[in-house]
This record gives sequence, C-alpha cells and structure tokens, in this order.
Amino acid sequence: MIQSKTARILYSIIASIIIIFFWRNIGFVTTLFDIPSNSILGLSIKALLLSLVTLILTIVVIRPKELFSFLGLSGNILKGFGIALLCVLPLYLVFPFFGNLNTELTFSVFYDRCILTGFKEELVFRAFMFGLLFRYAKTGFFWAVILPALYFGSVHLYQGHDALSALAAFGVTFIGALYFSWIYVEWNFNIWIPIGLHTLMNGAWHVFTMEGTEVAAGGLVSNIVRIISIALAIAITIYYHKKRGGKIFDYPIWEF
Repeated sequence: MIQSKTARILYSIIASIIIIFFWRNIGFVTTLFDIPSNSILGLSIKALLLSLVTLILTIVVIRPKELFSFLGLSGNILKGFGIALLCVLPLYLVFPFFGNLNTELTFSVFYDRCILTGFKEELVFRAFMFGLLFRYAKTGFFWAVILPALYFGSVHLYQGHDALSALAAFGVTFIGALYFSWIYVEWNFNIWIPIGLHTLMNGAWHVFTMEGTEVAAGGLVSNIVRIISIALAIAITIYYHKKRGGKIFDYPIWEF
C-alpha cells in the first residue's frame, strides 16, 4: 500500500483522470458490438463497465474486503433513499401545481438521465474521486471536493445556449457537487443518500415540465423549491448530529 501522502494524492488525481477518460470514451464498447448506444442494453452495459473500472481503480489502493465500505456501497440503501425522499418531497408536492406531467418522457430517457446518471455520477464523483482524496489521501474537505466539483460543473456547460446560461449551469452543478459531498461525509459515507437525492431530484426535473427544468440551472420556481429541499436536508442533517451528540464539519476543511 502507498504510504506517502504526496503519492496518495497523485494516485487519486491520476485515477480520477483515468476514470473520466474512460467515461468519455466508453461508447466504443457498444459500437464494437453493434449495440444501440441509447438502448436499455447499451446504457446498462456502459454503466456496468464504468462501475467495474471504478472498482478496479479503487481496489489498487484499498483492500478488497474494505472496497464496498470505502465507496459507501455497504451503507443502508433503504435509509439512504428514505432520507432522500423526505428531503426532495417539496419538489414532488410543488411541481405538479406549477407544471405538467412530461408526456414525452420515455422509459429509456428516464432510466438514463435519472436512475443511471444519479448512480454513476455519485459513484464516480463522490465515492471515488472525492473519496480517494478525502478518505484515502486525507486532504481537507475543500481540497478533496474541488476537483470533482469543477469537473462535475464543467460536464453541464453544454446545457447553456450562451455564455451566461452555460455559466449558470456550471454554477448550479458546482454547488450541487459541494452539497452532495457534504451530505456524503456527514451521513457517515452512506453513498445511497446522495445517490437517492441526485436520482429523485433528476426524476422531478424529467417527470414534470415547467420553466427551467429542461436544464440543470432551473427556473425561478424550480430553484426556490430546490433551495427549500436543500435547506430541509441541511436541517435534517444538523438534527441528526445533534441527536447523536455530534457536530457538523467535525473534520479537516482546509488542510492539504
């Protein structure tokens, strides 16, 4: 196992670059076997391969028996999605009054952009990229979150139709990365909570059509409700720690 902190940080960064490169070029697999890239089968194969590569890159530095625990996959799934559902409930209560059901939504789109996207992005950006820097290399929260947050924001730049809207999409998703990472840490690295939050939020954005839900930046009403949802999650997290006699941010923030 790598002992040097500098070497651990370097591995974390290199492994992050490798997984992003693989993600961006994973389409070659479905092309090679002549499988429609956006079919249920094609989407599932790409998600499975991405997950396998993530596990392989993690197991290089983490003992096999600790692999699922390190990535947060051994956390309580029901608890994770239960907490997430409670936090995003405002979206599902308010959106029907200000928007309409998306009658053009297909299962393949829902499967890809809600279920798979929520799982893949949290596994890669939170459990893997953030996890390697924060849990393995032992950098402070700020330094661990900045790399995945920057990339997480950048992959949503395409949603803007001009410089300002692209910047808005980047800003919202960058803040989202900070939020999901904080939730991940405060709930004892149960990755199913940020996966649940991400999946259910994406679900509301696609199940309903209203101003702003066609992009990550959102509109006025959707962003107000999103802020309420985030505030609710923060309040529940603070209450959780207070009840257990703990406190939030009980870990290094700025140390490198």
